[in-house]
Amino acid sequence: MPEDDATPEEAIRRRAHALWEEAGRPEGRSEEFWHRAREEAELASRAPQEFAGETGAAPLPERG
Repeated sequence: MPEDDATPEEAIRRRAHALWEEAGRPEGRSEEFWHRAREEAELASRAPQEFAGETGAAPLPERG
């Protein structure tokens, strides 16, 4: 399954595994990495909605 087609749970599982590997594959900490990955996913899913349009900045002019 391509990563773009992954279910939210599958994406969390993949991220948790990556976090675990980055930490040196420690034993007995799978829940810690699962929770961290889930928190990251929740933040990422909210970020576009929470921050969209907050700056009020005008778009940059096109160069030509």
